[in-house]
Amino acid sequence: MAKNMHAKPFDEGTMVKLELFKLYFREWLPVFTKSKFYNQIEIYDFFAGEGTDIEGTYGSPLILLDEIKSHCADFKNNSTQVEVHFNDFSSKKISKLDINVNEKLLECSDENKYEFCQLNNGKTNCPFVIKSHNRDFQALFAAEFNRFKNAPMIPRFMLIDQYGVKYVTTDVFHQLTSLPKTDFIFFISSNHIRRFKEHPGFAAYLDSSKLDFSESRQIECHRVIYNYYKSLLNGKKYFLGQFSIKKNNNIHGVIFGSSHPLGLEKFLSAAWRIDPHTGETNYDIDEDHIRTGQLSMDLFETGAPDKIKKLAAFEDDLFNFLKTEQSNQSIYIFALEKGVSIPKTNEILSNLEKNNRLLFKGDERRKGAFYLKYDPEKKIIIQSK
Repeated sequence: MAKNMHAKPFDEGTMVKLELFKLYFREWLPVFTKSKFYNQIEIYDFFAGEGTDIEGTYGSPLILLDEIKSHCADFKNNSTQVEVHFNDFSSKKISKLDINVNEKLLECSDENKYEFCQLNNGKTNCPFVIKSHNRDFQALFAAEFNRFKNAPMIPRFMLIDQYGVKYVTTDVFHQLTSLPKTDFIFFISSNHIRRFKEHPGFAAYLDSSKLDFSESRQIECHRVIYNYYKSLLNGKKYFLGQFSIKKNNNIHGVIFGSSHPLGLEKFLSAAWRIDPHTGETNYDIDEDHIRTGQLSMDLFETGAPDKIKKLAAFEDDLFNFLKTEQSNQSIYIFALEKGVSIPKTNEILSNLEKNNRLLFKGDERRKGAFYLKYDPEKKIIIQSK
């Protein structure tokens, strides 16, 4: 049986996970609430828990409500109906969550008046509804997926904070990636997979023949998991992101998915805010001495400052990519798929230009200015000299 993580203070790894989720959701929601094209939005937290830890620190359900509160005016102006689904298999947890949610909706103060805290016969005056479920994930997801297939263009966000590895199976992953307007984040115990992938029962969840940990260190195991899920796409145009989280001596991780590059851009923006060195961990995954404030022998042998290994490799890959002419759009996609944020890519491009290693054609632009964003009409062409 899974331990009740809500019965004690959230640990550092859990706080990192919650912060990543919050930062991403904060960017995701306005894409749809500020548009008049969507009259319905659905949000799912499939492993919602109680809503807080023992000290009252917000878990994912209350973080969701905290973010939603600032969009009530947009919901009304655009006639958008929002459904928020909270689920947990534990009846005790979902009952406790209902109490915490009701307290949250009633919370008002002179400094920060939530529009939806003004209750009218038990309902908020903000057009969203909360639906609580007390069901096994597989049963609920299977039932809801039939409805998802019949209405695939409804924007949906799904948080699947599973315990272990057994819920987001290969089949569930394929179902998630088949939905064109659904972004998802799921949590997975990567180190658990590394240790037990040869167990006879493991094949029920993932294809162990496609998981090769032989060339990786234990602290890199989530990268292997990420590449496994990428392989399941079989060349399908889809955008995945990842983030490794160290909790005590174990490595866990987050897998993100979106059918649109803008989704991955926003996820990477959140990830790089948490980890400004590599955008993918809460620990020193590549033993980058500069990350910990230490200097390696490279500085003394070559006189050159240390570089983050991931960024040095990306710069080389980017330069080679630019040996043939590339548009802003192609560079944008290239950077996202390498897991590098657009601001960091712009910074690298600027440095390459200052060193006279790039050649520009097309739209007039200010030297040192880059406009990488989702804009297929942009005509700037860049190549290496």
